[in-house]
Amino acid sequence: MTSLLDLDPRWRALMDPDGPFGGLIDIGFDHPSDWPHEARGEAPFVKAGDDQLASELCRLGDRRFLRATLSLPVRGSDEALMVALWAEVPHAVFYAYLELLDGGAVPETTPATLANDLSPLAAQGSQVTLDFGDGTARPAAISADAKDISLDQLIDLYEATGTLARTALKSS
Repeated sequence: MTSLLDLDPRWRALMDPDGPFGGLIDIGFDHPSDWPHEARGEAPFVKAGDDQLASELCRLGDRRFLRATLSLPVRGSDEALMVALWAEVPHAVFYAYLELLDGGAVPETTPATLANDLSPLAAQGSQVTLDFGDGTARPAAISADAKDISLDQLIDLYEATGTLARTALKSS
């Protein structure tokens, strides 16, 4: 039986753990797209006036953001792309999450707004749902716009986020 790896050489390049990229390349955003200050990089946090950015939390003016993980199964494979993104949340959810980090109760599942652009899958400002699970891991983002991903959408997303250029996948 012919596998997807045999049908399209781009599959082999991206999905094969022994291939040139070692398998799927997960995507991570350092900050919400509207963050106007320097990137955090390796620093534990960035503070600019009242605005603050840490690895999991962001305060920008009167807006509050949490880092979340979106899992996108890749159609035709057993793999999933993991995206570490930012979601804008109501103040009450932000502060409930802070309390969780100090041993408090797990926040309820809540609607939020995507704070990074995931075009062609979901635009910045799209609605997502954050599920805090049992509170031991980063919240899971669930998007009505992005449930799974095709190979072409994966390549488009890689290119749009600067993760990988389409030309890197030219067949040999």
